[in-house]
Amino acid sequence: MKFFPDFFLKNRYLNKAYRIFVVIYRNLLELSVADSRVTLEKLGSNYGGWFVPTLQIRSDWIIYSGGIGQDTTFDEELIRRYGCKVFAFDPTPTAIEFVNQRKKNSEAMKNFVFSPIGLWSQDTILKFYAPRTRGWVGSYSARNLQGMEEYFEAQCKSITTIMREYGHQKINLLKIDIEGAEYEVLDDIITNRVEVDWLCVEFDQPVPFWTTQRMLSKLFDYGLTLQKIDKWNFTFAHISLLKTKSDPGILSSAS
Repeated sequence: MKFFPDFFLKNRYLNKAYRIFVVIYRNLLELSVADSRVTLEKLGSNYGGWFVPTLQIRSDWIIYSGGIGQDTTFDEELIRRYGCKVFAFDPTPTAIEFVNQRKKNSEAMKNFVFSPIGLWSQDTILKFYAPRTRGWVGSYSARNLQGMEEYFEAQCKSITTIMREYGHQKINLLKIDIEGAEYEVLDDIITNRVEVDWLCVEFDQPVPFWTTQRMLSKLFDYGLTLQKIDKWNFTFAHISLLKTKSDPGILSSAS
């Protein structure tokens, strides 16, 4: 079973009990995090921030940000610090409205290239199901992680399609916070051998921990090393970027 069935998702007691149990699994994962050989700093708000290699990022980096919601603090900080472009994707009405308002009020949003589409393993139209809790903490999910009936439909595209449309050959930093769709997107990236230097991904809950564990194994086999866990936000670096511990350079160039 890759994801929980509807009866589990709609039972709040089972759902809550599993969320408590799975924290133990996450804590065990933290013990396995590699001895990081690069300085990581959290950019953005406490809610929407991510740990990234701030000493390595350059203005010419290709940065994709999947899942915006109502928080662009991470994206705007990247733009302000480095002058890079951030290519962002989110099909939800709240995100579209929020981005439109931020573009009126933030100078940094001039380098924020926004597309109101969802990320998936193929180009298609999907149903996005409403969250149980609305507003700041609730996000629509193509995987219907909370077992809801209300939904809207939106266009989705694969990472490979998006890269082809933008003319990008690789991604220096990919952030995805897409409410359960991360498994489809990551499988597609691995299958199509997409070159990603740094990966920031939230493994949304509730999802069976064995599903997450299988994905971690795939990412490790693909050459990604786990550098940081912040709640359910995981930061990975491709092993090709890491030098030996004795090397004072710590990290190779990520051009």
